[in-house]
Amino acid sequence: MEHSEYERRLKEIDAAAYAEKKKLYYEFGMSKAKFKVGDIIKDFRWALLIDKIEVHKVLGDPEPVYSGIELKKDLTPRKDKNRVEIHGNHNVELVKSATT
Repeated sequence: MEHSEYERRLKEIDAAAYAEKKKLYYEFGMSKAKFKVGDIIKDFRWALLIDKIEVHKVLGDPEPVYSGIELKKDLTPRKDKNRVEIHGNHNVELVKSATT
């Protein structure tokens, strides 16, 4: 085996391992999601109408990230359509479910 063949195969293995790790991060993070698209949730900063759920891994375990339009206290969208995110489920409460 030539060195170039070794390097090529090693890169293929690394790429496959990275893809599998990314898939596992996503599955784990989404398994922790308590809320769904359409729900209205709030934390100590703001309330938002969830329109997208992603998974981020910064430190520790992957966690869900809820994104959407910031809502005023009366649960109507702000005039400027400001987009906000809430990371994880800690100190987050459901204000209104999408199914009710």
